Amino acid sequence: MKRYTFYVFLILTSLLSAQNTSGQSIILPGEPSTIPAVDYVHFPSKMHAFVWRNWTLVPRSGLAKVLNTSEANIQKIATSMGLPKQKQIDPIWNSSKGYITVLRRNWHLLPYEQLTVLLGISKEELAWRLIEDDFLFVKMGSMKPYCEPLRYAEPTPEMEQKVRKIASWTNEINKFSSAEVPRFRFFDEQNAQSQDVVLEDSQLDIRMIFSYNAEFGDPLIDPQIASFPDHLLKKLSEKGINSVWIHSVLRMLVPEDGIFPGSKDYSIRLNNLKKLVDRAAKYNIKVYLYANEPRAMPEEFFNSPERKSLAGVKEGGLQTLCTSDIRVLDWVRNSYEKVFKEVPGLGGVFTITASENLTNCASHHRQTQCERCKNESYDKIIANINNVISEGVKKGNPNANVLVWDWGWNDGYAEKIINQLSKQSWLMSVSEWSLPIERGGIKSTVGEYSISSVGPGPRALEHWKMAKKAGLKTVAKIQVNASWELGCVPVIPAMELIAKHAKNLSAESINGIMFSWSVGGYPSLNLAIFQSIFNGDNTDLLHYAKQYYGAKPANYICKAWHYFSSGFAEFPYNITTLYSGPQHVGPANLLYIKPTHYKASMVGIPYDDLDSWRSIYPTEVFIEQIKKVSDSFDSGCLELENALRHADKEVLPLIKSDLIRAKAIQLHFASVAAQSTFINERNKYLSANNVTVKKYCLEIMKKSANAEKEIIEAFLPLVLQDPTLGYESSNQYFYVPQDLKEKYINIHHTLEWINTEIENLNKS
Repeated sequence: MKRYTFYVFLILTSLLSAQNTSGQSIILPGEPSTIPAVDYVHFPSKMHAFVWRNWTLVPRSGLAKVLNTSEANIQKIATSMGLPKQKQIDPIWNSSKGYITVLRRNWHLLPYEQLTVLLGISKEELAWRLIEDDFLFVKMGSMKPYCEPLRYAEPTPEMEQKVRKIASWTNEINKFSSAEVPRFRFFDEQNAQSQDVVLEDSQLDIRMIFSYNAEFGDPLIDPQIASFPDHLLKKLSEKGINSVWIHSVLRMLVPEDGIFPGSKDYSIRLNNLKKLVDRAAKYNIKVYLYANEPRAMPEEFFNSPERKSLAGVKEGGLQTLCTSDIRVLDWVRNSYEKVFKEVPGLGGVFTITASENLTNCASHHRQTQCERCKNESYDKIIANINNVISEGVKKGNPNANVLVWDWGWNDGYAEKIINQLSKQSWLMSVSEWSLPIERGGIKSTVGEYSISSVGPGPRALEHWKMAKKAGLKTVAKIQVNASWELGCVPVIPAMELIAKHAKNLSAESINGIMFSWSVGGYPSLNLAIFQSIFNGDNTDLLHYAKQYYGAKPANYICKAWHYFSSGFAEFPYNITTLYSGPQHVGPANLLYIKPTHYKASMVGIPYDDLDSWRSIYPTEVFIEQIKKVSDSFDSGCLELENALRHADKEVLPLIKSDLIRAKAIQLHFASVAAQSTFINERNKYLSANNVTVKKYCLEIMKKSANAEKEIIEAFLPLVLQDPTLGYESSNQYFYVPQDLKEKYINIHHTLEWINTEIENLNKS
């Protein structure tokens, strides 16, 4: 995931302690912590919160083990809160594909020792996952809240009184429930669709995307390669995709080589990679590796005299394998050569050589701290490692491609870097980067991850021009399905924006497109329509509406796309809002009657950090822009309802699915507006001295909480029907239905508090 370099800085200091290279006991990131955990006051105790939050994800026996009690006691607590009899729990929640969802919901409830018991993993494995699974510790806030060990205790009479209210509210929200489609069952609803067609004669040589349901950390250790199921590869192929990419760490794909790192399980990963390459080839899809190398190592790695001579710059507890040392370059080159010889069908790699993980000494612009690199120019260091990776890949397989991504480069050196690159390289640039925008009267520029802002922007245009002049092919990195503007839905149906981006890029004669980072890998109509337009189909969107939905509902479909597009173009874009905003958690994010004092974490836990949510936008402007998005999606949903009434039977499932997801988007943004209003008024209330002002704030808070209640009542049935809602591969489920039911309880508790405060003010 692309991010500011400072996010990396935040965690490096804590990561060294998690690397068990010296034989010492494992200390997990963030230990020891004295920062108090959030107190979830809508539950009588943390024990009740623990049972509630895990009831649909962890077997009763597992909960009993954590609390050191009997299953009967766990059942007693669950029954008292109105929870139904526990069904058989899918083991996926305890696997690498589901554990993040379990970890996140218990982050403020359990200390590390009990988290390992709950997840059924060792401290060593948890430490590795927090570090390597796409910066998971950063997503958790780069800190571990202090939690006392949680044990079962008999509920007090006061607790039992509160629990009776919870049971009543649970019964109330269950009236809005229906049978749940199991989570992770993503594609069943598409079985009846017959609109898929293989796109031929594409003008794009590379059409690459990430798997919608791939693991990010170590997917190649899985012998089934479940991250890339056949049915998904088939659907992606039908939508014109000919390449997929997978996260990899080079040292995990090779054996130890003298003083250089490796993995004892490297052959397992290579064999599984071969399986994936062969499986994908059946659908004419190539596999590309993520290449962010050579990864820095813990300082202890360099304790021996031989390794010490390899070391470059230090950062936190890590140190680079200095790429100004010929031995390091040889290791990188030889390692990629081995991988591409062992797996001859690999399509290639794409490189990230600045920011992201600490790699070469210039990757975080600190080369002056390295004795070898301080006299080397930035451009030479960056170009050199890219060329060495290319040499290794090409030695292993001359037909493989190397996509050099300019992400994070110092732009002042871009032309010099590009001119030094191998002529066999491709230059990849984020299309919308540096695009000037204005939202709500606030001017800014786009970073990336934007569907609301249509590229290409000046940075990409300039870099592609340099690359073409240097004889390189060019690639655009875009988001065509979903983005961090809203990452918890499979597709954002802003088709006019998608079509405009396709036309704009078509005019630039680029050679390939990377359609997603980890977010946005769904096999959607967006993909197919984008490529048709890029390839020169000049028909309007009505043509596609008729093609995929039939003639009778086509006009309504186009009207819906117009509302979705015009509304999404109002999204208050800023990279901080993308990472810190509550839009990914949406209605599941709790209301806090007292400030938590926690900063929103990167696409993780938004808390009540309104200042980070709104980023560069004044509060009123931010809320108004979010409302514009919600209102436009509401209008678009009315058009989809009209389309349903006019559609033929065979396309009804497709339109119903579109409507569920569009309505979910509308409710997400309506919830963001309501939450933001609530927090803004709460903060005013807490700082006000005037009784009239306080009462006014409380009334607005009450209105916002009631709006959230209505949102939950409308949203829960949608989530129960569509298991894609709330899911993103590198974050897994931001929420499950049980979280929406907890929010309902949280809202009732909040309303009780507000009414009590109003009564007290009336008495004063």
